[in-house]
Amino acid sequence: MLRTRLFLNLVPFIVILMAVGLYAIALFSRLGKSVEETVMGSYQSVMAVQRMERALGRMDEGILQAVKGEKSSGKAFFEASRSVFERDLERELDSRAVPRQDRLVRQLMTNYQAFHEASTNLLTLDKQREQRKVYDQSLYPRLLAINVLLEEARRRNHSAILSTGVSIQNIIKDVTRLMVIGMMVAFAVSSYACFQLARAILEPIQSLTRATQAVGEGNLDQLVPAVGEGELGKLAKSFNQMATQLRAYRDSTTERIVRVHRTMEATLASFPDPIFVLNDKGRIELKNPAADGMAAHLRLTDELPDRLQQTARKVLESGQNYLPDHFKEVVSFRLNGHDKFFLPRILAMRNKEDVLFGVAVVLYDVTRFRLLDDAKTNLVATVSHELKTPLTSVRLVLHLLLEKAVGPLTAQQDELLVTARDDAERLLRILNDLLDLARLEEGHTELHPEPVAPADLMQTLADEMSETVAGRGLKLNFAIEPNLPCVRVDPQRIRHVFTNFITNALKHSPPGGEILLRASHDGNLSVQFSVIDQGPGVPEEFQSRIFDRFFRVPGQRQTGAGLGLSIAREIVVAHGGRIGVKSRPGRGSEFYFVLGETDAETSPA
Repeated sequence: MLRTRLFLNLVPFIVILMAVGLYAIALFSRLGKSVEETVMGSYQSVMAVQRMERALGRMDEGILQAVKGEKSSGKAFFEASRSVFERDLERELDSRAVPRQDRLVRQLMTNYQAFHEASTNLLTLDKQREQRKVYDQSLYPRLLAINVLLEEARRRNHSAILSTGVSIQNIIKDVTRLMVIGMMVAFAVSSYACFQLARAILEPIQSLTRATQAVGEGNLDQLVPAVGEGELGKLAKSFNQMATQLRAYRDSTTERIVRVHRTMEATLASFPDPIFVLNDKGRIELKNPAADGMAAHLRLTDELPDRLQQTARKVLESGQNYLPDHFKEVVSFRLNGHDKFFLPRILAMRNKEDVLFGVAVVLYDVTRFRLLDDAKTNLVATVSHELKTPLTSVRLVLHLLLEKAVGPLTAQQDELLVTARDDAERLLRILNDLLDLARLEEGHTELHPEPVAPADLMQTLADEMSETVAGRGLKLNFAIEPNLPCVRVDPQRIRHVFTNFITNALKHSPPGGEILLRASHDGNLSVQFSVIDQGPGVPEEFQSRIFDRFFRVPGQRQTGAGLGLSIAREIVVAHGGRIGVKSRPGRGSEFYFVLGETDAETSPA
């Protein structure tokens, strides 16, 4: 219906424009034919007159040559020009380009015939005097008359062209005037029709616009009056139906949001550990009650403490979760007069489009576990230290007895004392390892880092261990990538790590096998040191526990307390590096650790 009304309002404008256009087309068609007949005819006539003038002049030259005695050449020149003149004269006789020019053409034809007779008569005479007399009395006057008539014809043709141009201008003015009048009439009629149509269309649209703005601002109680059964009426009904559905959806969504919010608050409140939710700017958006209490004691506003805030920003930038599992990452705060220790875990939060919109910071209270770990470490250190003194005395007695300082020994007594001495020595090494491990875990061991080239470190180690390896019937090789950066390490401590790796390789390598020491790039400023053997390898299920204290792979026949790799891990961590193992059963093992160029300056925790 709206389409029909729009069409009917445009009909008068279209009809008027079509009428004016058809009239203009007919007028311009007639004008085109008139221009083609008049202008083109006049132009062709002008060009014919010009050729006739040139031909007449050449005929006169031919006659004059004949009078001067060159009768044959003059006659030939005359005849060639005569045919051109007569051809154009015939065209002028047939042309109707310029009205009222028939009389002029007939005069031109009469004078030309007289000129032609006089020329023919002159060319038949032999005496120059007689030829001159005919030329002066008969031929030359006709020549002048013909030139005058040709000039008059050219003038009339020019006038005809000019008058045609004036006529065209007048017609264009009339058509332009008619078009302007038609456009004004069409504009007036269409303006009135559009005004009436706008009143019928704009009022419902404006009402719908106001209602839409109100809905956009949250007022869903808007209704638009339906006017008629046309498109606008259907649009108003659709809008009212949409508003009704939005109200129903708002009510159900609001109830769901409230339920979800209460569930979330109850869930967060049930966690005893502080939980902070940060937005993508690193600002605190939500806290559970434990976090509220902590924030009140620490006087936090909208940001976490500096150390946690920096870690949270790194997670926001990288999108990688921060999930530490070691007490070295514990942060401590003074709450209610007591020191509390928390292990932070920062989780990146993403929406359905996998876009990071914030992080959740969970602070696990590990105060009790930290105290238990400290107590365990202190207990191990204390027991080891207390056992070391009497064990030293036992070792001294065993050595004295084996040296037979107090008397001779039987063969059986000597064998028993050697066994007791070896067990005492092994027990002393275990106690020393336990003390070293306790000191490393507590951070009491001071490192003395210095810049060392990986090639120098590997060469020194190969020199120290080559005899031991050769004594076991094995080969020790090393491979170093070029252009490795220097690392800052405590050489004595790092050699202990290498020694432990090589000792394990010696225990598990087959006779005649090879042990490879390798140093390679691991990132721009990091170096990876590896010890690769050809032993049976470490089963995958035990690789994650290989560096735990007192852990030994089940089924091994090699002796040991299971502390060497734990000590190696603590030394590497104290240097700010990381340690690991790569192994496949039956294909050997690669024990490695990675150190950065500046990582070694990190003090032990």
